[in-house]
Amino acid sequence: MKILEELWYGNVAPCERSVEKGSRLWRLGRLIQRNEEELAPLLSEKAKEVLEKLRDNQSELNDVNECAVFVCGFRLGARIMLEILGGSDKWGDSEE
Repeated sequence: MKILEELWYGNVAPCERSVEKGSRLWRLGRLIQRNEEELAPLLSEKAKEVLEKLRDNQSELNDVNECAVFVCGFRLGARIMLEILGGSDKWGDSEE
């Protein structure tokens, strides 16, 4: 199936990806989790509420940022394709 058809049928979801166990991203997530677990007993109930709000805000910021980076990267890829498609048909030719 072509990529546009995959997109149409909802089979393409760039924001959904699994994190490989042992990867840098996985290790950083585990580190954050351990630090939060260590910090939690030191906080008052009010501070825990503020921390939870902070985590929610950070998560929302990450979502917005990931979307912006995806759009930027997609646009860059499209510009590269336009340049390639608009170039010479001969191998090794330059526009100079």
